[in-house]
Amino acid sequence: MKRAALLVAATLLLIAHAGPARAQDATTLNGQFLWSHRDMAGNLEAVFRPTGEATWSVDFHFKFRDQPHTYSGTAEGSLSDGALKGQVHNEGKDRTFTFSGSFKDGKFSGTHAEIEGEKTQQTGTLTLSR
Repeated sequence: MKRAALLVAATLLLIAHAGPARAQDATTLNGQFLWSHRDMAGNLEAVFRPTGEATWSVDFHFKFRDQPHTYSGTAEGSLSDGALKGQVHNEGKDRTFTFSGSFKDGKFSGTHAEIEGEKTQQTGTLTLSR
């Protein structure tokens, strides 16, 4: 009985220790997006988690027409200086957007576009910083 309790306690300690380490790996950037088709702008939070060397999973959190959204996908490049690009999908995975731009002096400036079939249509701009 004591052995089982000790095993449970050790497992809980390992889980508790692993959780914060993963949270520290995430990089959160904040900024703005502009949807140029309707001149709509809003706050944007981007959470990047490393998946390899200069590759990331990314979640964009924002409100559009007063509704919260999270678009998720992947990115590649630098989060501090140089080029960064990626692709994300809406919650239903029926819309795909790309983003690209670069970091300079700790600030990202870029554009986003929607892929529809074989066409890519520019949809606006975005900025991010720490």
